[in-house]
Amino acid sequence: MESIADAYSKREQSEGNTRRLLLGVLFLVAGTVGLLSAIAMATTSVFESFGWSVFEARKLAGVLAGVAIPALLLGVVIALPTEGALRGVLGGSMLAFVGVALFQFAYPYWWNGATTGNPDLTLAVVGLYFLGTIIAFAYVFVAVATFKTRNRPGDMVTVEITTEGETRTVEVHRSEVARTISQTNRSQSDD
Repeated sequence: MESIADAYSKREQSEGNTRRLLLGVLFLVAGTVGLLSAIAMATTSVFESFGWSVFEARKLAGVLAGVAIPALLLGVVIALPTEGALRGVLGGSMLAFVGVALFQFAYPYWWNGATTGNPDLTLAVVGLYFLGTIIAFAYVFVAVATFKTRNRPGDMVTVEITTEGETRTVEVHRSEVARTISQTNRSQSDD
C-alpha cells in the first residue's frame, strides 16, 4: 500500500500534466487562429473593411504568421513532458520573435523592392527568422522522436507471486486479478 504522500504527489503530477496539456492546446489553437487570420489578411480584401492599406495588412499578416508558427511549435512541446526540448524551442522561438520584430521595423521601406534607397534588410530578417524556427523545429522533432509513453498502464496491476521461494511479477488487468490469483492457488495446490 502506498503512503498518503505518494498518493498526493501522483495526483499533483497528474494535475500538472493536465495543465501542460491544456496550455499546449491553447498555444496550438492560438497559433492556428493566428496563421489562418494571416492567410486571410494577406490573400483577401478583408483588410479594406478595417480601413487598412495593402502594406498595413501585409505587415500585420507577416507579424501574425511570424508569431503563429513558433506558437504552434511551442504548443506541441509544452504538451509533452520534456523540459530540455521546451527550453530549446523557447530559445528558437525567441530568435524567431526577434526576426518578427525586425520585420516589423523593416517592412515595407527596408524590404526587397522598396524604392526608398534604404538598405535591403529582407535577407537578414528572413535568415534570422528561419534560423529561429529551424532550431525550434529541430527540438520539436527530437522531443517527438524520443518521447516514450511512461509506464502508466492504466487499469493494469502488478501482482507478485511467490511459489517455493521463487517470486514472479505479473502485470494483469485490474479485472483479471482475482482470476490470476485463483489460477496461481490452483497450480500451487496441484503441485
